[in-house]
Amino acid sequence: MVRYYCSGFDIENAFGHGIGDMLRREIKDTKCIAYIPGSLTKIEKAKNKYVPAFVEHFRKIGIIFDEVCILMPDMKKEEAKEIIKRADFVMLMGGDPFDQKILCEKLDIMQSLKEFKGVMMGFSAGAMLMSKHIIITPCSEEYPNFHIEDGLNLDGLSIYPHNNTEESIYPEVLDKGDEVYKKADLLTVAKTYGKFYLLQDIGKSISYIKSVNGKIEFRSENNGRMWEVNNDIQIHSTINV
Repeated sequence: MVRYYCSGFDIENAFGHGIGDMLRREIKDTKCIAYIPGSLTKIEKAKNKYVPAFVEHFRKIGIIFDEVCILMPDMKKEEAKEIIKRADFVMLMGGDPFDQKILCEKLDIMQSLKEFKGVMMGFSAGAMLMSKHIIITPCSEEYPNFHIEDGLNLDGLSIYPHNNTEESIYPEVLDKGDEVYKKADLLTVAKTYGKFYLLQDIGKSISYIKSVNGKIEFRSENNGRMWEVNNDIQIHSTINV
């Protein structure tokens, strides 16, 4: 089993900086890919914009799936489960991780995802759903409170995406304009829920976590950064390419 926990990608060339080479080796069959949208309110945008974009990203690295499936809220549970069962690759897309969890529970595929043996990739909300805990700290009008729920817990780790700071040491406050992350809030979560990882996706610089049959690898592209938040009141860089 191979799983990728990603924050985001180079929007011009998502798989062109290293991940693509690994995917070509790891995807043994290309009969079916299953996309799971990350927002119940933006299903059509996922279908008409983001999935076609990823189809093109895969094409650029020489991977073309025979069947492209998008799991939809009005789909029958049996159909959704069958798609996951026959998929060679599952992509958990970005959006709202709690929306995505609701969708997966509605389609009754949470257990199917836990049992999936192919290659799985989650980015942003998708990587959060794959995590042990889905972690949101107060950061915006959309997310004004701490909101923490159980995720799929596929590898016993949790991630928090989009920590896009230029600083090598994590700042006390990361102000992105529409969202503001506070170091103190991140440490508060770690005290109760244990360590988790802050991933970066800023331009072409990204960090991600890869799990191969349970073995965890910390990776980056173009000097991307990653930080570990732990219950010893520390946030420190933890990248191992």
